[in-house]
Amino acid sequence: MKKFLSIAFFSAFGFSVQAQYYYKDIISNDQVSADMAAYKNNKIHTVKLSSFEDDNTPSEGFYCERKISRDYRKSELLTKSAISAPSVFTSYFNEKGKIIKTIDSSSLASSTNIFEYTANDKIVKITSIIRSSDDDFVNEIKEEHLYFYSADGIPEKMVLIKNSSDSTTILFMPDERKNVSIEKNTKTGRKFYYYYDDKNRLTDIVHANERTERLLPDYMFEYNTQGLISRMTTVEEGSNYYFIWNYTYTNSLRSKEKCYSKEKRLMGSIEYDYR
Repeated sequence: MKKFLSIAFFSAFGFSVQAQYYYKDIISNDQVSADMAAYKNNKIHTVKLSSFEDDNTPSEGFYCERKISRDYRKSELLTKSAISAPSVFTSYFNEKGKIIKTIDSSSLASSTNIFEYTANDKIVKITSIIRSSDDDFVNEIKEEHLYFYSADGIPEKMVLIKNSSDSTTILFMPDERKNVSIEKNTKTGRKFYYYYDDKNRLTDIVHANERTERLLPDYMFEYNTQGLISRMTTVEEGSNYYFIWNYTYTNSLRSKEKCYSKEKRLMGSIEYDYR
């Protein structure tokens, strides 16, 4: 049970320990805005998730519910499980449906992300502040992502600044269709490669092994006839083990997802209820 809940929270809810900044900062946040647009189009104000084990019994202690404001400018995701403390993840959106702020809070720590855009809705700055505390002191980590674009609107670089002092430049290189194809950390030399299908949809993210330069997968995506993600494969960092998520939809809203192991064994499933 705890294994599936761990997979569910880290894969289904988008948490990642990898450093694919273009994917996390731009592609993932565009998907958040698209999800909110789908809720608005379908007049959805509550989304409840139910988790089930491989034998279809409910996951013990699992609770996850999203509450959306009447004007679709605010969303609150309430979660708790047998492996995590209760938390509230609040998202705020502007009049165009773009995410502008998130606050993730629990009894142990809190994090805030603030998003700034150009006039044509390109992310130019993300400010993240993480605070944690114990009985003796409060610890705070601040990180800024500053994005720079070409005249064509293609990301050229991102400057990552930690605690207002330590900075790293991340370079982006486009392919012939002007999709970001390579992301390179100039400090570590680490590279991520992005691949797309003939409709410019992201299909693979891989990284180069620092010693052998072999390309190793991180994410793989497949799409249905509506252009929605029907399958996502995620590889555990530092290993060759992976999990496969299969998604089904109703009225362009995700209705169910099933998680399978590398051995194609069902790990569990999540169902969505919209109101």
